[in-house]
Amino acid sequence: MQKDLISRLKKELYNLVSIPSHRDCDRINRYIKNRLSFISFNDQFVGKRNLYNIYSISPEKPVLINTHVDTVPPISMKNPFSPVEKNGRIYGRGACDTKGLIASLIIALEDFKKNNPEKDIPVSIAFTVDEEENTALGSERLVEVLDGITSAVVLEPTYGKVCTKQMGSYEFSLRIKIPSAHGSEFERFKNPSKEAFKIISMIEKELKRPVNIIKFISGWDYYAVPEKAQLLCEFKVFENELISEIEAKLSNVIDRFEYEVELEVEDFEEFLSFKKGNLYNLVCRSYEKAIGEKPKEGIMPSWTDASNFHKAGLECVIFGFCSLQDCHTDRENISVEDLHLMYQVLYNLFSILNQP
Repeated sequence: MQKDLISRLKKELYNLVSIPSHRDCDRINRYIKNRLSFISFNDQFVGKRNLYNIYSISPEKPVLINTHVDTVPPISMKNPFSPVEKNGRIYGRGACDTKGLIASLIIALEDFKKNNPEKDIPVSIAFTVDEEENTALGSERLVEVLDGITSAVVLEPTYGKVCTKQMGSYEFSLRIKIPSAHGSEFERFKNPSKEAFKIISMIEKELKRPVNIIKFISGWDYYAVPEKAQLLCEFKVFENELISEIEAKLSNVIDRFEYEVELEVEDFEEFLSFKKGNLYNLVCRSYEKAIGEKPKEGIMPSWTDASNFHKAGLECVIFGFCSLQDCHTDRENISVEDLHLMYQVLYNLFSILNQP
């Protein structure tokens, strides 16, 4: 029976990864609805590229299980939609973020229904889109149909930690403009690329934290010192930090330079501490029953759809096995063991919720 379960989990993940969902999520949504045909889903269009959420929500089932079906593009990953298993790990685009978690969810729901044919699935379910984009319209729109829902388990890779907090982030663009010069006279002039790194270093010192450079544009094909450098950057926002305090420190750095420097905020997400109540206890009980020990708590270092649910007043838990650091890379994978552990926790959660 154990071998059969593992085989089913792997097959489910292979099927999910083989369906590209970085531009159009229609195929993946139709596949999920077909696999979970014993659940009646509604479509909710989000007003972007014909994208739509699918959901089965009832106030009689106040606990919501949610995850996103969209992935980042293949980027540098070779054969991203042809999953392969190596040393107990399954590789492919979305294998961890979040199709491995979806595979475990599908099989857990299927088995719960098979073992309890007279029972209804005890949770509301929603698969959202657009999470990997800056707009995140899927969860933003889903909030409109969450009447009666009091809590949400958001499936994301958390290394198996139960996260009731989410790190904030400050994303900004930086533009530096300095008079150009003939390339042979470069040592007499400031190079905007070098100055950009100097500014980033000063920001890191002022804020006492590292800055991630997401995009860097500078230089040209002519023999001249470039006159511009443009960067897109971000850094993490910690608990109890105010945007006014952060921006005062940024201004303190920028004002030190005589040449033209522009810093503009692109996005700001404050550090979030979710409500910690019945849902947290339920997830911990399910974990302990499956694993045999209490789970570790953690802070989700990235933005998730839980942000929109939290703002709508829901208690949120972000949870999922597998490694976040490998997501969005050509190393993206999930171990077969994590697939199995995720299945066990979810099945136990359904069983606990099914009790009178």
